Amino acid sequence: MSAERGEGGTALNRLRALHLFVSLPVGGAENLLLSNLKLLDPARYESLVCTLGEKGELAAQVEALGVPLVELGLMRRGGGKGEVVRVLVELLRRERIDLVHAHLYHANHLGRLAARRAGIPCVISIHNTYTNPKWHRRLLNWWLARRHTGAIIAGSEEIRRDILRYDRVPAGLVEVIPNSVDLSRSESGLSREEARARLGLAASNYVLGSIGRLEEQKGHRFLLDAMHKIRADGLDVVLLLVGSGREEAALKDQAARLGLGENVRFLGTRGDLGDLFRAMDLFVMPSLWEGLSLAMLSAMAAGLTVVATDVGGVPQVLGRDERGFVLAPGDADRLAERIAWCHEHTEDTARAGAAGAAHVRTHYSDTAMVKRLEAVYERVLQARD
Repeated sequence: MSAERGEGGTALNRLRALHLFVSLPVGGAENLLLSNLKLLDPARYESLVCTLGEKGELAAQVEALGVPLVELGLMRRGGGKGEVVRVLVELLRRERIDLVHAHLYHANHLGRLAARRAGIPCVISIHNTYTNPKWHRRLLNWWLARRHTGAIIAGSEEIRRDILRYDRVPAGLVEVIPNSVDLSRSESGLSREEARARLGLAASNYVLGSIGRLEEQKGHRFLLDAMHKIRADGLDVVLLLVGSGREEAALKDQAARLGLGENVRFLGTRGDLGDLFRAMDLFVMPSLWEGLSLAMLSAMAAGLTVVATDVGGVPQVLGRDERGFVLAPGDADRLAERIAWCHEHTEDTARAGAAGAAHVRTHYSDTAMVKRLEAVYERVLQARD
């Protein structure tokens, strides 16, 4: 049951919302969860987090917020979706959950089935544009949207277009709430010199940064090829690659083969993004497909100029080279040319960075987006009542 309300709309009972993921590695959707947990109105919402598989790296941050986290540990076995749904239904009933908010494909699928069986509404979030969408997923999304979905939250207009095009769901079901960032994560108490000294960087280095999972989607191999071309032209450039993933070994082999040596630093997963941003001159995002990158938004909030590929919500944020620079994905030559141009045209580059910072701080702060999320929750709950 949703909370009863007294005079003036005061909540007499808090709503219990369960946030559902398969796991909680370091990633954009998972960082959005942290913002939601911090900012959802505590007088109205009480949160519980559940992972269908293992907890993951960000679980400790969830628990540090005082939010209960339940690890079901069921996904590692492979198959057994009926068992996952059964156990999840038991959890929803035992914890007296009012609303499920699921994220990413498998949690979106299983969460809707369990919520329907438990008799409560489910909201799902889709964080990426569709790349080679599989027919059976499209069919399943179409069916679940009509029977088991209170609302679908798309992280960008481009994601919304893909949902409508491929899944054929009712347009009124899809709400665009752009990915947003915790602005405090972009801040640093270090000077540029101090931040560089911690990383062993020289003042003369032109420092590029790229943050994201080391996966095919992120297009890092094209950035390494661009680094090789830039180095061959004599530019003293260093690349900081932040993140981990299945492509890490292949990317390290590529960097060694190209003779990049210490000019590419693999930093792994890091929590000190503000300090890393302070050490950088330029943020580069060479993704092959994307929704709306939180790493990019965070870099912009820190005042860094961004060079990114024309995917997902990137052009909507950067404009026509007004607040950063956009180029086609998978083109190492053009990427190298644009990075070299930014190095040579410092005033134009800095102007774009300042415009980008102002734009993100005005339009993509997590506080404003969580208010919109609460409105979706309330609409879905009222429709259920």
